[in-house]
Parts: sequence; C-alpha cells; structure tokens
Amino acid sequence: MENYVVPEHLAMRKQPSQERTRRLVEHILDSTLSLIKEQGMASVNTNLIAQYAEIDIASLYRFFKNKDAIFFALAKRWFEKVQLVVAEHNFQQVVGNIVEYKDSTQFLINQLPETDVMLVSFHELFTHDQDFKALEYWHREIVILHSKRSFIENGSKWDDEALTSVCLYLYGFTRNFMAGTIGFSAEEHQHQFTWFQVMLNEVREMVLLGEVPEQFLR
Repeated sequence: MENYVVPEHLAMRKQPSQERTRRLVEHILDSTLSLIKEQGMASVNTNLIAQYAEIDIASLYRFFKNKDAIFFALAKRWFEKVQLVVAEHNFQQVVGNIVEYKDSTQFLINQLPETDVMLVSFHELFTHDQDFKALEYWHREIVILHSKRSFIENGSKWDDEALTSVCLYLYGFTRNFMAGTIGFSAEEHQHQFTWFQVMLNEVREMVLLGEVPEQFLR
C-alpha cells in the first residue's frame, strides 16, 4: 500500500515508537471518533478530546498540532483500512454470481467503526478542503488501481484509458451507494445491496465480455 505524504501543517509532531505510545495515539483517534458520533464535528476541540480520552492536554499535543491534524489522521486511518479490504476482497464476485452480503466488500467496509462518520460528517471536508480532497484522491487512485488489476487478471481486454474510466465510475457508484444507505435497517440495506450487486454485475460483465461503450471512451 503506497504511503501518503501528509502536509506539514497536518503532520504528527512525532511518530509513536513504542507500543505504549502507539496505543495512546490510537486511543486519541478512537476518542475523537466517538465524540464526533455523539456530539458532531463542530463541537469537538482538542480540550474536549483530551477530557474524553482521560489524558492531559500535553499528551495530546505531544503528537498532534491541532484538531485538524487529528481529523486528518483519523481520515487517513480509515482510508488505509478500506484499501486493505479492497485489496483482499475486491473481485470476490464473478460474473453471473451475486455474492452474499456478509461476504461483500461493502459489508466489510460498513463494519469499520469510522465509515458512517467518514461518509457523512467528513463529507464537507472531502468536498471542499484541499488537503482532505487530496487525501481522498490518493485513496481513490489506489482503489482504482486494485480494480483495474482485478479486471485484467479476470480477462478484460479493455485498454488502460477505458478501464480507468469505468473504475472511476464504479468508485463513485459504490461510494454513493454506501453513503445513501447509512441509517438503513439490516433488512433494508440487504435489499438495496442486492439491487447494487445486480447493477455491479452488469458493469463487470460488460468489462470482461463486451466492447467498450462510448461513455467510457475519452
């Protein structure tokens, strides 16, 4: 997994070098996540994070310069988790077969504790903040690369431009599906997931067995 160079103003002051300090950093991120879920992003600040995490503020500032740096680290951690899921499960569905919901990439990503916060609370940051937009662009490029490799390994003859275009479409399609089903009951989500898989299967069949449609030609 390709590493991302964090902008200086959002970078950690120091990287944890011991298990104890690594656990502390993870605890700060987990506490921030819980606070956002409970109170919303607008109310979260470094003093509140330290209080919630039951640590002194100096311990927080030892690693993070400000609240935005914590948010950025939280987003980066989520993207890295998603990339691992995609790398391991990206093409578990073969053409003509609808994968079980519990075995799907979407289900595994939905199980990550950060997912609902990232898709809803962080939406404005990923849309309008240049640093967060760049972070998602890095993530999107990695996911697209995995998708292209999967198509090629499974026999696609499309050229690189067309594959990149369709994988970009699938990235947006999947992201919108996941964001649009947040808050659904398990039954509602599984119903929508079945529809999503049918649509996804049609696209995959086209990429593996068909000609390149005009909309995927640049």
